[in-house]
Amino acid sequence: MASGKRKRASQQKKGEVIEITKNLLLRKGGSKSVSTSDVCAAANLGRSSLYHYFGSKTKLLLSVHFSFIEKTMKPYLTEAAGMDDPFERLTFMVRSFTSDNICRHPELRILIHDELVMKDKQFREVKAAWKKHYLLLRDTIAELQSRGTLSLDVKASWAALFVLGMLSWITYWFDYQRKDQIPAMGDAALRMVLQGLGAKDPLLLSTSIFSVPFSSK
Repeated sequence: MASGKRKRASQQKKGEVIEITKNLLLRKGGSKSVSTSDVCAAANLGRSSLYHYFGSKTKLLLSVHFSFIEKTMKPYLTEAAGMDDPFERLTFMVRSFTSDNICRHPELRILIHDELVMKDKQFREVKAAWKKHYLLLRDTIAELQSRGTLSLDVKASWAALFVLGMLSWITYWFDYQRKDQIPAMGDAALRMVLQGLGAKDPLLLSTSIFSVPFSSK
Protein backbone atom coordinates (compact mmCIF):
# COMPACT_ATOMS: atom_id res chain seq x y z
CA MET A 1 0.00 0.00 0.00
CA ALA A 2 2.75 2.40 1.04
CA SER A 3 4.74 1.36 -2.01
CA GLY A 4 1.79 2.24 -4.26
CA LYS A 5 1.45 5.67 -2.66
CA ARG A 6 5.16 6.35 -3.12
CA LYS A 7 4.93 5.32 -6.77
CA ARG A 8 1.93 7.62 -7.37
CA ALA A 9 3.69 10.47 -5.57
CA SER A 10 6.80 9.87 -7.68
CA GLN A 11 4.80 9.90 -10.91
CA GLN A 12 3.01 13.07 -9.85
CA LYS A 13 6.30 14.81 -9.06
CA LYS A 14 7.78 13.69 -12.39
CA GLY A 15 4.73 15.10 -14.15
CA GLU A 16 5.16 18.42 -12.36
CA VAL A 17 8.84 18.59 -13.34
CA ILE A 18 7.96 17.81 -16.96
CA GLU A 19 5.47 20.69 -17.01
CA ILE A 20 7.98 23.03 -15.39
CA THR A 21 10.65 22.02 -17.90
CA LYS A 22 8.22 22.50 -20.80
CA ASN A 23 7.49 26.05 -19.62
CA LEU A 24 11.19 26.80 -19.16
CA LEU A 25 11.96 25.56 -22.67
CA LEU A 26 9.31 27.88 -24.08
CA ARG A 27 10.34 30.87 -22.00
CA LYS A 28 14.08 30.50 -22.59
CA GLY A 29 13.80 29.54 -26.26
CA GLY A 30 15.09 25.99 -26.41
CA SER A 31 16.83 23.10 -24.73
CA LYS A 32 20.32 24.63 -25.02
CA SER A 33 19.18 27.58 -22.93
CA VAL A 34 17.74 25.49 -20.09
CA SER A 35 20.09 23.89 -17.57
CA THR A 36 19.37 21.28 -14.93
CA SER A 37 20.05 24.03 -12.38
CA ASP A 38 17.22 26.06 -13.92
CA VAL A 39 14.87 23.07 -13.59
CA CYS A 40 15.91 22.32 -10.02
CA ALA A 41 15.39 25.93 -8.97
CA ALA A 42 11.98 26.19 -10.65
CA ALA A 43 10.84 22.81 -9.29
CA ASN A 44 12.31 23.34 -5.81
CA LEU A 45 14.15 20.09 -6.26
CA GLY A 46 17.68 18.99 -5.41
CA ARG A 47 19.96 17.90 -8.24
CA SER A 48 20.22 14.39 -6.80
CA SER A 49 16.41 14.10 -6.78
CA LEU A 50 16.18 15.33 -10.37
CA TYR A 51 18.67 12.71 -11.51
CA HIS A 52 16.88 10.08 -9.43
CA TYR A 53 13.67 10.80 -11.38
CA PHE A 54 15.14 11.23 -14.86
CA GLY A 55 18.78 10.09 -14.91
CA SER A 56 20.06 12.88 -17.16
CA LYS A 57 19.10 16.11 -18.87
CA THR A 58 18.63 14.22 -22.13
CA LYS A 59 16.16 11.83 -20.53
CA LEU A 60 14.32 14.74 -18.94
CA LEU A 61 13.97 16.36 -22.38
CA LEU A 62 12.83 13.03 -23.80
CA SER A 63 10.17 12.86 -21.10
CA VAL A 64 8.85 16.28 -22.17
CA HIS A 65 8.64 15.08 -25.78
CA PHE A 66 7.03 11.75 -24.88
CA SER A 67 4.50 13.47 -22.63
CA PHE A 68 3.16 15.36 -25.64
CA ILE A 69 3.39 12.33 -27.94
CA GLU A 70 1.53 10.00 -25.58
CA LYS A 71 -1.17 12.44 -24.46
CA THR A 72 -1.86 14.28 -27.72
CA MET A 73 -0.02 13.00 -30.77
CA LYS A 74 -0.78 9.28 -30.57
CA PRO A 75 -4.57 9.64 -30.01
CA TYR A 76 -4.72 12.10 -32.93
CA LEU A 77 -2.76 9.78 -35.25
CA THR A 78 -4.78 6.74 -34.20
CA GLU A 79 -8.04 8.52 -35.01
CA ALA A 80 -6.69 9.81 -38.34
CA ALA A 81 -5.32 6.41 -39.38
CA GLY A 82 -8.70 4.82 -38.67
CA MET A 83 -10.46 6.94 -41.31
CA ASP A 84 -10.95 5.05 -44.57
CA ASP A 85 -11.94 8.05 -46.67
CA PRO A 86 -8.79 10.02 -47.60
CA PHE A 87 -10.58 13.34 -47.91
CA GLU A 88 -12.16 12.94 -44.49
CA ARG A 89 -8.71 11.99 -43.17
CA LEU A 90 -7.01 15.01 -44.75
CA THR A 91 -9.70 17.34 -43.44
CA PHE A 92 -9.39 15.90 -39.95
CA MET A 93 -5.59 15.98 -39.95
CA VAL A 94 -5.32 19.61 -41.02
CA ARG A 95 -8.04 20.84 -38.69
CA SER A 96 -7.05 18.74 -35.69
CA PHE A 97 -3.31 19.30 -36.01
CA THR A 98 -3.98 23.03 -36.20
CA SER A 99 -6.69 23.34 -33.57
CA ASP A 100 -5.89 20.61 -31.05
CA ASN A 101 -2.13 20.53 -31.39
CA ILE A 102 -0.53 23.69 -32.77
CA CYS A 103 -2.98 26.23 -31.32
CA ARG A 104 -3.14 24.62 -27.87
CA HIS A 105 0.50 23.69 -27.34
CA PRO A 106 2.83 26.67 -27.73
CA GLU A 107 5.72 24.46 -26.59
CA LEU A 108 5.57 22.83 -30.05
CA ARG A 109 7.59 25.80 -31.28
CA ILE A 110 10.47 24.27 -29.31
CA LEU A 111 9.63 20.57 -29.50
CA ILE A 112 9.31 20.46 -33.30
CA HIS A 113 12.59 22.31 -33.74
CA ASP A 114 14.36 20.05 -31.22
CA GLU A 115 12.99 16.95 -32.93
CA LEU A 116 14.52 18.12 -36.20
CA VAL A 117 17.98 19.01 -34.86
CA MET A 118 18.58 16.51 -32.04
CA LYS A 119 21.25 13.99 -33.03
CA ASP A 120 21.13 11.90 -29.85
CA LYS A 121 20.24 8.27 -30.58
CA GLN A 122 17.75 8.33 -27.71
CA PHE A 123 15.58 10.67 -29.77
CA ARG A 124 14.94 8.01 -32.42
CA GLU A 125 11.52 7.18 -30.99
CA VAL A 126 10.55 10.85 -30.96
CA LYS A 127 11.64 11.22 -34.58
CA ALA A 128 9.77 8.02 -35.48
CA ALA A 129 6.51 9.40 -34.04
CA TRP A 130 6.80 12.60 -36.08
CA LYS A 131 7.81 10.66 -39.18
CA LYS A 132 4.68 8.53 -38.81
CA HIS A 133 2.68 11.78 -38.89
CA TYR A 134 4.44 12.92 -42.06
CA LEU A 135 4.03 9.55 -43.79
CA LEU A 136 0.30 9.40 -43.07
CA LEU A 137 -0.19 12.89 -44.46
CA ARG A 138 1.98 12.13 -47.50
CA ASP A 139 0.08 8.92 -48.27
CA THR A 140 -3.26 10.65 -47.79
CA ILE A 141 -2.32 13.37 -50.26
CA ALA A 142 -0.98 10.76 -52.72
CA GLU A 143 -4.24 8.80 -52.52
CA LEU A 144 -6.29 11.93 -53.23
CA GLN A 145 -3.98 12.79 -56.14
CA SER A 146 -4.43 9.32 -57.60
CA ARG A 147 -8.20 9.81 -57.45
CA GLY A 148 -7.94 13.12 -59.26
CA THR A 149 -9.17 15.09 -56.25
CA LEU A 150 -5.93 17.01 -55.73
CA SER A 151 -3.54 18.43 -58.30
CA LEU A 152 -0.53 16.42 -59.42
CA ASP A 153 1.56 19.57 -59.85
CA VAL A 154 3.48 18.95 -56.61
CA LYS A 155 4.57 15.47 -55.59
CA ALA A 156 2.95 14.17 -52.43
CA SER A 157 6.14 14.06 -50.34
CA TRP A 158 6.85 17.73 -50.99
CA ALA A 159 3.22 18.69 -50.51
CA ALA A 160 3.15 17.03 -47.08
CA LEU A 161 6.29 18.86 -46.02
CA PHE A 162 4.90 22.18 -47.28
CA VAL A 163 1.70 21.63 -45.29
CA LEU A 164 3.50 20.64 -42.10
CA GLY A 165 5.89 23.55 -42.43
CA MET A 166 3.05 26.03 -42.86
CA LEU A 167 1.09 24.67 -39.91
CA SER A 168 4.12 24.43 -37.64
CA TRP A 169 5.01 28.06 -38.32
CA ILE A 170 1.73 29.09 -36.67
CA THR A 171 3.48 28.60 -33.30
CA TYR A 172 5.55 31.72 -34.03
CA TRP A 173 2.69 34.13 -34.60
CA PHE A 174 -0.53 32.79 -33.07
CA ASP A 175 -1.80 34.65 -29.98
CA TYR A 176 -2.28 31.81 -27.49
CA GLN A 177 -4.45 34.03 -25.31
CA ARG A 178 -7.09 34.11 -28.07
CA LYS A 179 -8.57 30.66 -27.59
CA ASP A 180 -11.80 31.88 -29.16
CA GLN A 181 -9.99 32.03 -32.50
CA ILE A 182 -8.94 28.37 -32.50
CA PRO A 183 -11.90 26.90 -34.47
CA ALA A 184 -11.52 29.65 -37.10
CA MET A 185 -7.80 28.87 -37.31
CA GLY A 186 -8.62 25.24 -38.11
CA ASP A 187 -11.02 26.29 -40.86
CA ALA A 188 -8.59 28.83 -42.32
CA ALA A 189 -5.76 26.28 -42.36
CA LEU A 190 -7.98 23.75 -44.12
CA ARG A 191 -9.03 26.24 -46.79
CA MET A 192 -5.40 27.27 -47.40
CA VAL A 193 -4.29 23.65 -47.68
CA LEU A 194 -7.06 22.62 -50.08
CA GLN A 195 -6.48 25.64 -52.28
CA GLY A 196 -2.71 25.16 -52.16
CA LEU A 197 -3.03 21.50 -53.13
CA GLY A 198 -5.30 22.39 -56.03
CA ALA A 199 -8.50 20.67 -54.92
CA LYS A 200 -10.31 20.20 -58.25
CA ASP A 201 -13.88 19.68 -57.08
CA PRO A 202 -15.44 23.11 -56.42
CA LEU A 203 -17.53 21.51 -53.68
CA LEU A 204 -14.38 20.84 -51.71
CA LEU A 205 -13.73 24.57 -51.52
CA SER A 206 -17.32 25.59 -50.90
CA THR A 207 -18.45 26.92 -47.55
CA SER A 208 -20.31 23.68 -46.91
CA ILE A 209 -17.30 21.80 -45.56
CA PHE A 210 -16.42 24.72 -43.30
CA SER A 211 -19.90 25.01 -41.83
CA VAL A 212 -19.77 21.52 -40.33
CA PRO A 213 -19.63 21.89 -36.54
CA PHE A 214 -16.06 21.42 -35.33
CA SER A 215 -15.32 20.84 -31.70
CA SER A 216 -11.84 21.70 -30.51
CA LYS A 217 -10.78 20.13 -27.25
